[in-house]
Amino acid sequence: MIRGRPSCKYYLSMNFRNLVTTCTVPLDPPTTSSFSSASEHKNLCFSLVEQLIRRGFFFQAQQVIQRIVTQSSSISEAISIVNFAAEWGLELDLATHGLLCRQLVFSKPQLSEFLYNRKFVVGGAEPDVLLLDSMVSCFCRLGKFEEALSHFNRLLSLNYVPSKVSFNAIFRELCAQGRVLEAFNYFVRVNGAGIYLGCWCFNVLMDGLCNQGFMGEALELFDIMQSTNGYPPTLHLFKTLFYGLCKSGWLVEAELLIREMEFRSLYPDKTMYTSLIHGYCRDRKMKMAMQALFRMVKIGCKPDTFTLNSLIHGFVKLGLVEKGWLVYKLMEDWGIQPDVVTFHIMIGKYCQEGKVDSALMILNSMVSSNLSPSVHCYTVLSSALYRNGRLEEVDGLFKGMLDNGIIPDHVLFLTLMKMYPKGHELQLALNILETIVKNGCGCDPSVILASAEWQTSSNLEQKFEIVLKEISISDLNLAGVAFSIVISALCETENFCYALDYLHNMVSLGCKPLLFTYNSLIRRLCKERLFEDAMSLIDHMKDYSLFPNTTTYLIIVNEYCRQGNVTAAYHILRKMRQVGLKPSVAIYDSIIRCLSREKRICEAEVVFKMMLEAGMDPDKKFYLTMIKGYSKNGRILEACELFEQMVENSIPPSSHIYTALIRGLGMKNMTDKGCLYLGKMSRNGFLPNVVLYSTLMNHYLRVGEV
Repeated sequence: MIRGRPSCKYYLSMNFRNLVTTCTVPLDPPTTSSFSSASEHKNLCFSLVEQLIRRGFFFQAQQVIQRIVTQSSSISEAISIVNFAAEWGLELDLATHGLLCRQLVFSKPQLSEFLYNRKFVVGGAEPDVLLLDSMVSCFCRLGKFEEALSHFNRLLSLNYVPSKVSFNAIFRELCAQGRVLEAFNYFVRVNGAGIYLGCWCFNVLMDGLCNQGFMGEALELFDIMQSTNGYPPTLHLFKTLFYGLCKSGWLVEAELLIREMEFRSLYPDKTMYTSLIHGYCRDRKMKMAMQALFRMVKIGCKPDTFTLNSLIHGFVKLGLVEKGWLVYKLMEDWGIQPDVVTFHIMIGKYCQEGKVDSALMILNSMVSSNLSPSVHCYTVLSSALYRNGRLEEVDGLFKGMLDNGIIPDHVLFLTLMKMYPKGHELQLALNILETIVKNGCGCDPSVILASAEWQTSSNLEQKFEIVLKEISISDLNLAGVAFSIVISALCETENFCYALDYLHNMVSLGCKPLLFTYNSLIRRLCKERLFEDAMSLIDHMKDYSLFPNTTTYLIIVNEYCRQGNVTAAYHILRKMRQVGLKPSVAIYDSIIRCLSREKRICEAEVVFKMMLEAGMDPDKKFYLTMIKGYSKNGRILEACELFEQMVENSIPPSSHIYTALIRGLGMKNMTDKGCLYLGKMSRNGFLPNVVLYSTLMNHYLRVGEV
């Protein structure tokens, strides 16, 4: 008998085998020219199925249905065939149905998905592990990755080892999406359990883990590659892991990896040693850096200017200028020419220590050596001269910069603007722009301005327009700097609306705004307490592929802290972490300074600990803030401990730090100990100021020791 119609309509098979039966009805319809069209061929197949069913040959009829479904050209055609079979009561068993789905995965994945969903998703049948494994590849081919991953996890939950094909499909897509940690976890679960993966898996995974900073997993992968799979690491893999370790600060492991390379006769090159030395210098491990330098030279790698500049900067940052000069002497002995960066490091350090004359001597030696100082050299020197009250020399330095053909930038303008009296910002901006025209565009600004026709409006405004137009015609990059300078000057003079107009003009001319441009606008908005507008401007930056940096967020945090709104400052910290930006020491310093003013020193300690856990090293300014906070809040013993910790970290105390500590000791009637620090202060070359002497004298008068 013919069975009744089932509740669901499906069925087919990919590999049709010729059947050996006693049936005289042919399984294949005759192929003649009259049956050339696909539609006629399908109708003939349907007729054949009907004949087989009427004669009781259900198995043979099922196989014919499977064959024509497999050969169908579309899902709609397959559906019509399945519906026809269902009308005649033909039903495939689960094993045959699963086999058909698996066979269609690579040739017709859409059809495979359709059959799978009808039988196993909608129909509620339970697929076996072989079908689940095949559907992982099917869903990946269809771009339905989450469904593929769900089936892959289902396989693992059944303690089934996925096939190499399905694992590769999942692995490739996870790595393409940047989900390397998930890819690594699946790799560990599958590797060695009957599946041995190729070198490409190790290389792709190592690249991803190192780029995203998962160095513990990267080292584990390196061990697995050698111990489990027996693959010798390639030079590319060694370098990938090494640079990742250096970038993440795992310098001991990086050096051990170099020795492993040497053991395998894969000798590291100059770039690798330079990265290691740079890392040691960044972490203030100068002894290790020098050892790496001499080992580098020993194996025949000649250091370059960048290598030795890293060492000079490392020593100078620790206040060991003499050792920095020794490295400079090594450069001369090895025939390595110092560059602008070399001298800039020394100039910056001397300026920081207030030794401006020494910095000026280096600047003059650069000029005599035919080395053109960068604009940054002039910037730090101008700032140092201003701090020392030598304003007349700033003008002379600026004139010398112009004579040397140096093009000023927005950073120099910002430095000079702080020196000039209020109200002179726009004139200073015009002077800088005229210098850009002369040194950057090769034109005489006086000739350009003299040929202009003046209108009744502000001459200064017209001059800006003329000069900016000339710069834009000559160089759009310089125009970006010039517009940023004008916008900054307008923001400083509280002309925010005019600043926005210049921003629109800048964009309309094809100039890309600088991050400095937006930071100037954001600073003005924050000073006017328009924080919501400032955050909206941050969103606007993204239209030009600009993203806020630590300086941007520092501007906002500083203004919040000036208002005593620490809660809002904490919110900015959280926002920075959400976007993957590490808060700078200056941001933590601003928050702690605010908390100290409000007598919330315990909370300040929590922020201090948070900063250390984030891997940030306190600088001299931060130590000053924390020591002041402890001293003013009566926690003088903690202030002394922090002072000693600072010295241990090779950060030389400043006169301000000594003053804050000694005043705190005086307030706690610990003048004897204060005098000890006063002696240290004098030995370090600092002279106590009037305030400090007054504090000590008041204490002795109060206790009757006149």
